[in-house]
Amino acid sequence: MSFFVYRSLTPNKRRIRLIQVLPEVYRPSSKQSFNSPLNDIITNSLVCCTIAHVSLDDPPPYNALSYNWGDQTRRSEILLDGARISVTANLETALRHLRLQDKPLTLWIDALCIDQEDDVEKSEQIDQMRQIYARAFSVTIWLGPAADDSDVAMRWIQRYGGQALELGIGSRPELQLRHLLKTVDSPRAAPIDEKTLEFVADLKIQLSQNGAEQLKRIKALDLLFRRPYWSRVWVVQELISASEAHFICGLEKVAEEACHHALRLLRNYRRYQILRFGQNKSPQDPLWTSLVSLDTHDPIALLKFRRAASPFPLVYLLRSLRKFGATDPRDKVFALLGIASDAKALGLHCDYKKSCEDVYCEVARALIQNGHYDILSLGNLSKGSVGLPSWSPDWSIKSLRRPLQERSLDRSALPLTAILEPPFSASGTHRALELSVGSEGVGRMPLFLQGAVLSTVGQLGTVWGAEGVGVWLHDLDRLCSVAKDDTTEGRQKSVWRTAVADQEIRQGKTKPRFSKEKLSSVHEALKDKDLRLTRVQTLIESGLGDYYEQLQVVAAGRRPLSISSGYYGIGPHETREGDVFVIFLGAQVPYILRRCNKGNNYRLVGEAYVHGIMDGEAMKDFPATEMISLV
Repeated sequence: MSFFVYRSLTPNKRRIRLIQVLPEVYRPSSKQSFNSPLNDIITNSLVCCTIAHVSLDDPPPYNALSYNWGDQTRRSEILLDGARISVTANLETALRHLRLQDKPLTLWIDALCIDQEDDVEKSEQIDQMRQIYARAFSVTIWLGPAADDSDVAMRWIQRYGGQALELGIGSRPELQLRHLLKTVDSPRAAPIDEKTLEFVADLKIQLSQNGAEQLKRIKALDLLFRRPYWSRVWVVQELISASEAHFICGLEKVAEEACHHALRLLRNYRRYQILRFGQNKSPQDPLWTSLVSLDTHDPIALLKFRRAASPFPLVYLLRSLRKFGATDPRDKVFALLGIASDAKALGLHCDYKKSCEDVYCEVARALIQNGHYDILSLGNLSKGSVGLPSWSPDWSIKSLRRPLQERSLDRSALPLTAILEPPFSASGTHRALELSVGSEGVGRMPLFLQGAVLSTVGQLGTVWGAEGVGVWLHDLDRLCSVAKDDTTEGRQKSVWRTAVADQEIRQGKTKPRFSKEKLSSVHEALKDKDLRLTRVQTLIESGLGDYYEQLQVVAAGRRPLSISSGYYGIGPHETREGDVFVIFLGAQVPYILRRCNKGNNYRLVGEAYVHGIMDGEAMKDFPATEMISLV
């Protein structure tokens, strides 16, 4: 039997391929819309499909498949127009599960409908993927075959997510799950209606009452939401574009709305319990341990994009989806260009002829030149790709720390814009001059930025880690001796503020700076304590669970430091004594640089929070600026 060979799509004619997955036993019909070369009854053990070229402007009805390719080394064969073709085992399993009993199923599937060996075709087809998914009758989301009690998880999602939707859980402030749980737990709290009360009480039994059934349920949910599908970057575009979507795992099917509300229940219930008891309530309690480890971040992020108005600014997409993976590292960018509102304005398009380094550098340069300095906050000195300059993030590896500011959508603006929260203004009213890049190659020449070199790094504190929260706070307090606050209370309050980079946890649609009210409560709880003996439980028992939540986000991957000019703050854990402290014109936060051994070039170490200069104070006297060469 021969192996399948692709026939070229007619260029520039908006042509696509569609697959028909044939039933396990199939007899061709004269009414069949696709011409099948299979003229006899098919009872082959292989999954059998046919393929046809159609116009994207006037296609026959079809569904689009959204799935995870899976391990590329685990392969299976299917029949495509009577010829063998190799696909990943996960795709073969999906086709075997999804095919209908009595008629063909028409699908668009990226791995089969695009010639993956033709870089030109790949670039052309990817440019119109959003339209392909938008024109599909619906999008089938394949999570994989049944395993690890996934049937239990899927049925729970459909039932409790559906009930949460019916009851309007989360739709109004008084129906926020955190508020409802407080109401149930406190005898003095305001009453809630009977149906909602029963639901919340049942939810607590489902997720907190010790028992083999509860433990099995939480583990099943955790494993389902850790499946590779939820962290694949391509599925974002697929979900955003879909007119209708549903989830399938094995033989179980879940509606999109039920999945969305079930995820919110799990996330908010877990967070409420952690803020009450801390993450180490009872290390010997397997149910509690499973609940704490339940990670719904990626699935919630996916459905958040699905439900939001689009398209989105590219910088917001890149930052929000950095954790998501792709088989080809270039796809960390290419998968987002089709849903980015500003890709064309930035001069970016999908081109598989370019190297990964050139793709990453081109994106970084375009964003920085358009004022998105926070891209500089996403890099680190230990990149996965040695060909990248320090000013370009390596999107193929996991970030060592979260940026000090989040990118949030300003939904009042059309088109959508992405603002930085909380707002800082380290460069004050100074605006950036025109940026430039060397002429001998995007990835190998310096990026020139105008900035003020203010001072150097002095003493360094302990890197956040196993030593715990107490040692980290104590080091901040020790380095705070250089601060200009002339009272003990003022010095202590600057420590509490600096430890969380002067910000609180997200509150709905906003990410605020640290309020005076919150600062006072933290000060009252910690002012007389020996910081070296402070533990996580100390903060939890003092009612500072949300403060610790923000603290660990900011501190991870960072260390306290002092600046020779009399300031102190926190910076990247790679920071060394003698590194240079600089504020780029137009940037909201300061940065730490390291001078190269040869020439007058610098390498970017990372962003910093420095108490007392985050609102432009250091730039008020118009310090001298220079063109700084970053390599």
